[in-house]
This record gives sequence, structure tokens and C-alpha cells, in this order.
Amino acid sequence: MEILWFKLLSIVLVIITGITGGLFPTRKSMSSAGLVKLSFGNAFAGGIFLGAGLLHMFPDAIDNFHALGMKIDYPFAALFAGVGFIFVLFLEKVLVREKAMDELNSEKNIYPYILFLVLAIHSIIAGMSLGLETNYLSSIAIFIAIIAHKGSAGFALGVSLVKDHVNKPAIIKTILLFSIMTPLGIAVGSILTTLDNSLTAVGFEAIFDSLATGTFIYIAVLDIINEVFEKPDKRWQKFGILLTGFILMAAIAIWT
Repeated sequence: MEILWFKLLSIVLVIITGITGGLFPTRKSMSSAGLVKLSFGNAFAGGIFLGAGLLHMFPDAIDNFHALGMKIDYPFAALFAGVGFIFVLFLEKVLVREKAMDELNSEKNIYPYILFLVLAIHSIIAGMSLGLETNYLSSIAIFIAIIAHKGSAGFALGVSLVKDHVNKPAIIKTILLFSIMTPLGIAVGSILTTLDNSLTAVGFEAIFDSLATGTFIYIAVLDIINEVFEKPDKRWQKFGILLTGFILMAAIAIWT
């Protein structure tokens, strides 16, 4: 019951964070000091995502596949992690980029909505991974990873919408919808844990922990870390903050 209340609290906090980050770009432009803080926050989120994927979700996925008692000697956890990584790679680097190029000279650009789709799918997968989790400390680790990135992801989506001159009511609707994607995943995952067939629940958890591993590593490496270190300033500080996030996940892994 305690973990259920934690998941409900997570839902509320994720929604608030997503809305706050997403609607911030509709206000005044961010100061240079604010941009530096955002960059540091992203660096911390990068370390958190990397640590959560490698030290929490992936080991849990391996354990759950073993618990299924399958007689096939095959690295299913690594397979689904790869599928998650490649799926998000396709959505963001192939589908989104292609649409962006096709509509570069178009009067109406749907790039922000494709970005929304990418972020929404990732949010649902991550949310389901949290919802399926039955270990309290592992849930905390996944939640920290989600909340650390939700605001910056919402901010990126909001900036994209504002740049394309989307009207404010449409921006608000899009951000609200984005904000509930993770809670939707948490709710679905939590429902699946109540299934009478315990092996079915374990199977779902194994698959979605694996998929989340791939998406978390993708977000950490190709999105967050790549963007954080794209600018040459304050590299040592950024690296230190990123390392702090990873060490935090490593420390939590001691008790999970």
C-alpha cells in the first residue's frame, strides 16, 4: 500500500513538473544565468538517466526474465533494450528529421507535434516501468530519473511550439497532454501488477524494464549529454554534476 501512495504522489509531481517546464517558454525569454542552470540540470538528469537505465532497470529486467523460467538461453533483456533504443532513434533522428526537412519551406510545420509524439512514447514507457515496479527503492530511483528530465523535456517541447508560432491555447493543450503521458504509463503499469497471473505481470515488467533501459540510455547519451557538452563552456562543472547524478543512482542500487 505504501508504494501505491508513492506512485500517486509521483503522478502529481510529474504532472506539475511537466506543466511548469512546458509553459515556461510562453513567458519571457530565459536569462543567460537561467540557461546555465538549465544546462546543469540537464547534466544531472543525464547522469540520473544513465544510472537508472544501467544500474536499476536493466538488472531488474534480467532478473525478471530469469524468473519467467524460460528454457531458451538468449539475452532477451538486451534484445528489448536494443529495440527500445532503436525505436526512439528511428522516431527522433529519422522520422522527425525527415519531416523537418520536408516542411522546412512549408507554411505549416508539424515538427513540434512529432517531437511531442517522441516524448509521449518515451514518457509512457518510462511511466509503465515505474508503475510495474514493486520494489520501493527501485521505484524511487526510476522516479528521480523521470522527474529530473520531465521539466527540461517539457521546456524543449514548449520552446518548439513557441518558435513555430503555435497559438497559446494549443500550446497549453499540448503541454497538458504531454504532462499526463507519464502518469498514464504509471497507471497502466500499476494495473498490470494486479493481474492474477503473477508470471504475466513479471513478463510485462521484464519487457518494459528492458524497453525503458534502451530509451533511458538513448535519452541520456544522444539527447541530454550530447546537448549539454555541445557548448564548450563549464565542461568540468557539467561533468561533475553528471557524475553526481550517476553516483546517486549507484548508491541507491546498493539497497535494491
